[in-house]
Amino acid sequence: MNNSRYLRLRSLMPLIVLLASPTVVLAQDFPGRNDQSPNAPTATGLLMANGVYDPADPDYVPPTADDFDTVIMGRDEAAKAERRQLAVNYFAERYGIDLSGGFADGGNIVLIDTLLDPRNNYRAYQIPGKNGRPMSSRQGWIVYDRQYVMFVGALGQPATLFGTWGGAEGTEVPPGTAAVDGDYLIQAGKKFRRKNPNNVYIRFQSADPIFGAATGDIKFNCVLLDESGEIIGAAIGRQEIYPIGNGLVQFAIQNVWQFPAPVWALP
Repeated sequence: MNNSRYLRLRSLMPLIVLLASPTVVLAQDFPGRNDQSPNAPTATGLLMANGVYDPADPDYVPPTADDFDTVIMGRDEAAKAERRQLAVNYFAERYGIDLSGGFADGGNIVLIDTLLDPRNNYRAYQIPGKNGRPMSSRQGWIVYDRQYVMFVGALGQPATLFGTWGGAEGTEVPPGTAAVDGDYLIQAGKKFRRKNPNNVYIRFQSADPIFGAATGDIKFNCVLLDESGEIIGAAIGRQEIYPIGNGLVQFAIQNVWQFPAPVWALP
């Protein structure tokens, strides 16, 4: 077998394992709508990443965003286009940027498809179960994080964002700013679903631009959406990258989910 093909297949194995269980929509079981005390969450989740690896390892070919769409989600070309359009619509409404062609602002703002490298060891250690009861795992359930990224600064220049965030007059942001519309897919176990293992899915969007995204050390405030696109919760966290010598890095994420959606996350 061709060596590059072998490496590709090996990198896809965690994705192929997910096909053993059907994807379900997480929002069906989560307490999501706003209530009379939206800043007092009735349910929370905890996701963390702590992977240590060589990002330049020539013997590893990470899976791609298209692998996620095709292998995990089972999306055909029409479904992929439909999901991409949801992201394009979000960037247009929230930030006033039309990325239907893949770029804007003369090429300074670009649309990027990404899948968080599985070597980052992203896992969910606590997730709300049915009726909001917490379900937890010491080992953590594997998390896949697929994103459509609106990246500002491809030409090294600032940009002006409009929409519901930037306003009619616009708000300038520096190069290295980003916004995301993405999919979480969690490979849950039998303790999470009492009858059979299931993969659980939920969509997310950055509520505000992510500043300093080019460095990899960021804070983020995201909203969580149900299958109809309604905001049901929030994901609040930070991401940091630590060089630890010999070409290795540690990629750390702390991500806390809150349900129902707090006031700042609501339109």
